[in-house]
Amino acid sequence: MREKINDFLTIVIIIPIVMLFLLFFLPFIVIHKINYYFEKKKTNKLYIDYLLKIDGHKFFCYNNRKDVQEFIEKQIIPTLPKDVKLIFLDGRTPKSEYTESFASTILYRIQNQVGFPYLLRIQEGSVLEKSINNELYNSLNQGHNNEPLYDAINKFYQ
Repeated sequence: MREKINDFLTIVIIIPIVMLFLLFFLPFIVIHKINYYFEKKKTNKLYIDYLLKIDGHKFFCYNNRKDVQEFIEKQIIPTLPKDVKLIFLDGRTPKSEYTESFASTILYRIQNQVGFPYLLRIQEGSVLEKSINNELYNSLNQGHNNEPLYDAINKFYQ
């Protein structure tokens, strides 16, 4: 009997404490969610406005994967059109002439995440993308001619 009274008292004490806790923190949670929504909307608007501002820019994005980084830097980058900007993903940190925030966002929003390297082109406020991962590894691992790789790059950037 004494045990039932102790359980009842515990429940009677815990429930009001939990309710007070929820009543106190619920407004903060709601305010945070509302603030997050508007910040996300504002950030997205700034991103789209920036894409419109840099309309026509072209990007070549690659990472620091050891087996291909040297090949990309020696064989592909020198053949890219002069107006193509580089975004190098060093671990989780993008390196480019653009802000880290923009480079991270453009990489994060890649829809068809097949694998690096990616070709990106800004057109009318949207990002057109293509992974040349398959073509690159066909050239490297199977000893295929590099021409299909170069053709895919040139065709995308035209």
